[in-house]
Amino acid sequence: MKSDINVQRAKDNENLTDMEKKHIPVIEAPAEVIAGEPFEVKVTIGSIPHVMEEDHYIQWIELHINGDFVEKKELKVTDGKAEATFTVVGTEEMISAREIMNCRIHGFGVCGTCGVRSAIVILRAIEGCNVHGLWEGSTGIEITSATSKPGKKCGWGPEL
Repeated sequence: MKSDINVQRAKDNENLTDMEKKHIPVIEAPAEVIAGEPFEVKVTIGSIPHVMEEDHYIQWIELHINGDFVEKKELKVTDGKAEATFTVVGTEEMISAREIMNCRIHGFGVCGTCGVRSAIVILRAIEGCNVHGLWEGSTGIEITSATSKPGKKCGWGPEL
């Protein structure tokens, strides 16, 4: 996705409008995964299922992890459902990039000495509705290093 200028997002996640309920991608993924191990992510369009009719349908769904493009799935009206399943692999590099940002225990740039190495990364789904344009939904998941040392996690989280 080259530009986010025209991508619509929820204005208030606690109070979605009817339009948002039908268009915001809902992401189902494990809460925690191991770096290097594939996992499945299911994206369904809308908490209220979006219609798939000739004059109003979802054209495609695209998935990104931590800003990296995963895949784009084209949909057809005949699919009957506005959903897609993706196979994703988190990497050790995604953990390393977050470690440099902050460690609550050891400070800037020294994370990883705590033992378990993990990071919260963002899964981002974008969909294209032929009538209402582009919509985005996202969620965080934790990637744990496959080469972690014994110890406790630093506690880094998306609230930083």
